[in-house]
Amino acid sequence: MKYLATTCLVSEVSKPRQKPHVLEFIATNTFVFSPETLIDVQRGILRTSRTNPQKAAELREWLSSVSSSWPLVSGREQEKAKLVAAMLECRELKNIWLPQPRATHPSFGYHVSIAAAAITYELPLAGFGIDTFLQIDRYFSLPGIFDLKDESWRSAASECRTVDWKQVSMQLHKSPDGRQAHGRRAA
Repeated sequence: MKYLATTCLVSEVSKPRQKPHVLEFIATNTFVFSPETLIDVQRGILRTSRTNPQKAAELREWLSSVSSSWPLVSGREQEKAKLVAAMLECRELKNIWLPQPRATHPSFGYHVSIAAAAITYELPLAGFGIDTFLQIDRYFSLPGIFDLKDESWRSAASECRTVDWKQVSMQLHKSPDGRQAHGRRAA
């Protein structure tokens, strides 16, 4: 199956002692990066280079080695941009995309862009830190969220949803603000 890789998945893969089930999951599936995930990974490498240049060099080498087998998704950026704009207008998701200026390493709030990429390219997400994606999923139906911590699907359905994404895309294109197509779901 093909997944959109999250930053936490990449972080887990780069650890010295990787979990066997994660290695098996990676070996038996295909992954792609969103540009935002790649930016976040590059930022982590830069941060690591300040305290551990050797580790940063190893991470750069690893990233270079997977870049051909984990390509960037591209080609539908206009559609993705409309989804990101709609997510930024969803007040209930405000805490996700606003930076935390007092944090040691403030987050840029890439989760909304990564979620928009998952919807746009019809790819489920795979990762460990999925709570933010679950929050987004309450308002913008993601094609699936696979939690590597307990190896389970963690979205509105017990498995990756079967959604008519062409219909969603058509509704998004018809909607002037992008929000009408992605109304709030019942809890």
